[in-house]
Amino acid sequence: MPTTDDAVRAELYVREDLPKPVRDCRRRTIAHLERLVAAGALDGFEVTSWAKRVPLEGASTPRPERDCFNAFSAWAREAGVRLAPFFDTRLCYSMETGEKRTELVTPAVCLAVYDGEDLRRVAPYATEEGTTTVTECLDELAGERLDDRDRQVEPGTAD
Repeated sequence: MPTTDDAVRAELYVREDLPKPVRDCRRRTIAHLERLVAAGALDGFEVTSWAKRVPLEGASTPRPERDCFNAFSAWAREAGVRLAPFFDTRLCYSMETGEKRTELVTPAVCLAVYDGEDLRRVAPYATEEGTTTVTECLDELAGERLDDRDRQVEPGTAD
């Protein structure tokens, strides 16, 4: 993974306990990310596992899913999009405490794209017009990044 401040990188968040169709989607998404790195549209990517449900309050240990959700929510507000229904909160029964608590339910597959340390996009998300999937987000990113790279190449002169 590049360590430069201006590296464009992706983080793919996945749940491990997935049914076969979603595992296949995860595998295709990782292959798509590998192709984007090979083409120069991305500088690198990582795959991170996360929990399906995370308590929103009262947990004594920090949860990276909550931190991600907070950052993703801030991005969504700024971008004018919604993370629901892909991220959801539900009242769930805790087997540990025997009480009901509000938990964050994460999507099976989620993508975050960073330019340096700045979060630039998250998928999936929803707008009034519809939804943008992880695959659509990667396709848009590839188009933008490869177009930018092509514009930066200066045309040669003929002898």
